[in-house]
Amino acid sequence: MNQENFLLSKRAEALKDDIVFVDLRIDYAFKLIFGTPGNEDLLLLLLDSILPEKHIRSVELASTDQVGDSPLGRKSIYDIRCTAECGEFVVEMQFERQDDFADRMVFYSSFPLRSRLLKGGDSYKLTPLYVIGIMDFILPDVAPNDDVINHYMIRNRKGNSLTESLNYVTVELPKVKRNLGDLEDRAQKLFYTIRHLGDMKEVPSGLRDIGFEKIFEITKFAAMDNKTQEEYLAEFMAEMDAKSQLRTARNDGLEEGRNKGIAEGRAEGEA
Repeated sequence: MNQENFLLSKRAEALKDDIVFVDLRIDYAFKLIFGTPGNEDLLLLLLDSILPEKHIRSVELASTDQVGDSPLGRKSIYDIRCTAECGEFVVEMQFERQDDFADRMVFYSSFPLRSRLLKGGDSYKLTPLYVIGIMDFILPDVAPNDDVINHYMIRNRKGNSLTESLNYVTVELPKVKRNLGDLEDRAQKLFYTIRHLGDMKEVPSGLRDIGFEKIFEITKFAAMDNKTQEEYLAEFMAEMDAKSQLRTARNDGLEEGRNKGIAEGRAEGEA
């Protein structure tokens, strides 16, 4: 074992003792809990919390492998894909801030749309597609608001809809109230759980007896097999490293900007 792998192994072992529940903001954990066959009831709970007006009663998981231009082009590009009686759903969990995430959601929609065309047919009529982005940051470059859930469609400037077939839905977790006692319904409590589960040491009293028992049971880190624990820790550490690098880069940029401003101020003073 080389030095780098040895340090990673030691770091992973240290983390094991501190984890009670896995962090659902990590892609691996999110897919494990909501995108694994047998957990369709949890995916249904998630979708019904985001789109209660659709009255979704059942879901069927679909492959996330997308058709490329060659066999080598086939790969999984988003976390979860499923179908229901009201349409098709693509769900993506995004932990790290991404400035172009809105465009990324549009990009995601191109794959299921293209796959429908490749299947043939004599009409362009589409069943509704919902691209859902759950993010642990506030979506940039859109009009700010206090709504946790926002819906976007293709409309003209007067607000008239061009089509009902393409829908983008965002869930911005930082907008969820910080205090569990302030949460008003089960949907808000689910979003709170998704954001804070990785920091919990036990099930809070405010989250008991509301239908989340299975979530807390299957997210217990100690109950997972060694392979699942190792795969989760590898992605968890990668996410933490990426956040640390991004934070460092931003701090370096701020420091560079401050130094540049000081230098320019001195130059103007000496002129």
